[in-house]
Amino acid sequence: MVVKRVFAVFVLAISVLSFAAKAQAADTSPLGEMDPDIAKRFGELIHQQFAKENKDLQIKFEPNFDKATGLFNAETNEGIIAVPAKNFKEDRENKEVEKDPGVGMCFLCMSQTYNPLAAGKPIDGKKLRKIKFDDGQGGAGREATCLLCSIRHLEGDDWELYVYGSGKEPIAKANWGEANNAPKADLGLTIEDPKKDSATLVFNIFGKYSASIPIAHKMDVKETKEKKETKETKK
Repeated sequence: MVVKRVFAVFVLAISVLSFAAKAQAADTSPLGEMDPDIAKRFGELIHQQFAKENKDLQIKFEPNFDKATGLFNAETNEGIIAVPAKNFKEDRENKEVEKDPGVGMCFLCMSQTYNPLAAGKPIDGKKLRKIKFDDGQGGAGREATCLLCSIRHLEGDDWELYVYGSGKEPIAKANWGEANNAPKADLGLTIEDPKKDSATLVFNIFGKYSASIPIAHKMDVKETKEKKETKETKK
């Protein structure tokens, strides 16, 4: 009887651990940290094409490709890259932050899988800037959404992130707050609350502050494929 009880407890423990592992996997985004050299290479490649096609910009600044950072999905070769402005630094005395469009923070480019959302829905494509580019790997041409981000001071301790697409008004705004476990770089990207079709893109600056916007998202391709094969097998 004791042996049976011990075995039952063992099986229960294994089941709980298995469930926990699956739950953790389901909550993990396939987007991981991008190699800095890749972020620099593709950030510069995409920005060059963007600069050729877009002259009427809300914010103008020189990008610092050496400090480009990004997130990458190795399964699909898709990702998100942020290239900070060359003069980007913590400067509360800069008068540009007191008026629209604020101080230029970064050039942001993303694969179509990770386009920004508004009220849980995709933003109208006409409000975004998009460019097509050759990834140099002999495959089909790719399309990237390109956005400009700035920092705006409203009053007191109220600071906002502005994200600009093709129009004069930002397509997204977000409050800056204290960051938790933020990268120590001047600018870093992280993903929070990943779901099947949405996630939160977090901008971390100076290792102290963060602001976030909702984006479209897809979970691991392998996981989706395995689920599909399981369903087909059951049929």
